[in-house]
Amino acid sequence: MNRSRRRNWNAVNAASLARWIVVTVFLALVGLSYVYLTLQLYHLGERRKAVENELVSLRTQNDVAGVQIAALTSRSALQRRLKEGYLKMVPISENNIVRLTIPARAADEDAIQPVANPSGTR
Repeated sequence: MNRSRRRNWNAVNAASLARWIVVTVFLALVGLSYVYLTLQLYHLGERRKAVENELVSLRTQNDVAGVQIAALTSRSALQRRLKEGYLKMVPISENNIVRLTIPARAADEDAIQPVANPSGTR
């Protein structure tokens, strides 16, 4: 009777069961990693789009500020403000102006001159 009981038992191969558990766990981890990385990619794409929009906005603000600076520092704008009394400007007197002149170059300055040997030996 002992033999008949052993025959009715379903023998489970432990190595095969362990292999299937490892494969299942591996596939589950790969699937979860794929979902996680896909969500990360989506969120980073959203963040990148927001940063790009902010960059476009800042460039636009920079261009507007550049136009305003050019308009406010133009000669006509400064003269208008001077007439309005907003600016107090005094002309510079001739004795306070320093003029620099570049001395005329001699024709032989462009020629290469031999350098004297300081030690006196050749």
